[in-house]
Amino acid sequence: MSAATDDAIRAATRHVAAAMLPDLTAIADGTVAHIAAGMPELAERDALDLARATAFANSEALLHALVRGDQPTDVTTSPEVVRSTRSMVQHGLSHDAVMRGYRLGITYWCTRWGRAVEEHCPDVALAVPVVNHGTTFLLSWLELVSDRLSAEYRDEAERLAREGSLERAEFVRRVLAGETDVAEVRLRLGYDLTGSHVALVLKNPREGKRQPLESTARALAASLTAAAPLVVRVDVDTTWCWVPTRDAARLPSAGAPVLAGQGLPAAGPEGFRRSHRQAREALRVAQLAGRPAGTVTHFADIDVAALCSTDPGVCRTFVAETLGPLAAGTEDARRLRTTLAVFFDAGGNFRAAGARLGVHHNTVRYRVDQAAALLGQAPGEHRLRLELALHLADRLGLVS
Repeated sequence: MSAATDDAIRAATRHVAAAMLPDLTAIADGTVAHIAAGMPELAERDALDLARATAFANSEALLHALVRGDQPTDVTTSPEVVRSTRSMVQHGLSHDAVMRGYRLGITYWCTRWGRAVEEHCPDVALAVPVVNHGTTFLLSWLELVSDRLSAEYRDEAERLAREGSLERAEFVRRVLAGETDVAEVRLRLGYDLTGSHVALVLKNPREGKRQPLESTARALAASLTAAAPLVVRVDVDTTWCWVPTRDAARLPSAGAPVLAGQGLPAAGPEGFRRSHRQAREALRVAQLAGRPAGTVTHFADIDVAALCSTDPGVCRTFVAETLGPLAAGTEDARRLRTTLAVFFDAGGNFRAAGARLGVHHNTVRYRVDQAAALLGQAPGEHRLRLELALHLADRLGLVS
């Protein structure tokens, strides 16, 4: 192959990679979808967000390296990819699983590269060499990054093994899956599954300094009972806790700049699992609503919102379409939403609603009329739908 031909291949490779840059997000999303299809355990372990962050960072690095004409050895492993790899260890993914994910990702990337060459390299004589050149680059990069990330994985796994948290978290996952018995749990964790439980889930917010979640969880548990809680560190940003109590008291705050979800009291092994699911749902709603650090969200307050927000996009559309102008983020719209909600809760009684709001009943009437004008219908029409939209707007902060 002549030097001129080599130059042409490299130039065509750079051209194809540059043409792919505007589709970076779609490429990363496609990579994640391909990996997720081959690795359902990612969703089971709540690791899809980690895979998404890794896929985007790697796809961006690969595309820019191809555009510049770099060698695979020139592609650095970004801090985001290192953090994601360490977090995958904390989520209980095996080394083989992490490496399998990378192999699946490169399989998708090679397919995507072939399609891009077909679209952006009209010279038939160059197309096959450019496909081969890009594929060789990708496979060489995979070999290099596998070695780098294997070292990161081993370091993190050794650290977690020293602390015993990985084994402990994996055992608790087995408890949640119903794969253990009461005696084994008492022996290994020193916790009685036959009693009553209130579950907590604590998470560090995305921004800010990481907080000591385990000590925070123990402090919260101590405010409910003197009995020792079960506290399990799941990853660097997440801790699970079970408090052995029937006390349904609501924790007023987390006592630290973290987010927390609190489940309802429940008894026995199934109650252990149910209260935990509720606490996780409470935390999910808190994150969706953008609640501030230090907040404890109680499942009893968001159970309907949790049920309706499994698809946040559909939920947001429902609120916007139902409330129309009342979904605005203005103070006037908020006042009208609050008035309507209290009015419904008071059984449509203007005087009772006024007493609850601390305003004259004629003020309530005026506001209800205003809301009706904005809605284009009397509040009593489609009341269930309207009340649900008001509830979701309040609990999830779904206002524009």
